[in-house]
Amino acid sequence: MGWLQRLFGMEKPPEQAAVSPATDLAAGMSAPPPERMGLNGEYDESGLAKRVALAYDQDPELSRIPSVDVLQTGTTVVLRGMVPSQAIIDKLVSVASGVTGAQSVDTSGMSIGIPAERVGLNGEYDESGLAKRVVQALQADANLASAAPFDIAQTGGTVVIRGRVPSQEILDQMVAIAQGVSGATGVRTDEVVIG
Repeated sequence: MGWLQRLFGMEKPPEQAAVSPATDLAAGMSAPPPERMGLNGEYDESGLAKRVALAYDQDPELSRIPSVDVLQTGTTVVLRGMVPSQAIIDKLVSVASGVTGAQSVDTSGMSIGIPAERVGLNGEYDESGLAKRVVQALQADANLASAAPFDIAQTGGTVVIRGRVPSQEILDQMVAIAQGVSGATGVRTDEVVIG
């Protein structure tokens, strides 16, 4: 899921939308201030933040950072969240600073580290770290290691159990173990078939 979708519930706009859109003043209308200019040149209270999110979506290195929020206070871009390194913060600042209307970038709400749901098996950053650690915990339980084929995925901090599970008792054990893994904020079982 991209920045625009995650933060604003918007799909990435067609290619004509831009980080620094041009405005058509031929109709005699005044252009909105740069920090209030939307993706297509229209007035938008969150225009700067949305254009920064679009810029992040367009950068392959930044397109998959799931734990940062982009806000704006006037002409200041405000970044909050956790990233794995200072280099990522520097890149976020650099890209945001290049967006029309951004006069400063506030990173006081940023921290360096790995969100619990992104910690891999060996402590490294891993997009599916939580799911892998849940699988490892399930395999460590002798009763569950031999259970029917199932799949473990994650959506943020939510563990998603899918597939066939032999009984409700086994599913209940799986849920209890998954809930005990660091970073798990919930467990979904709506894609499980029992039997």
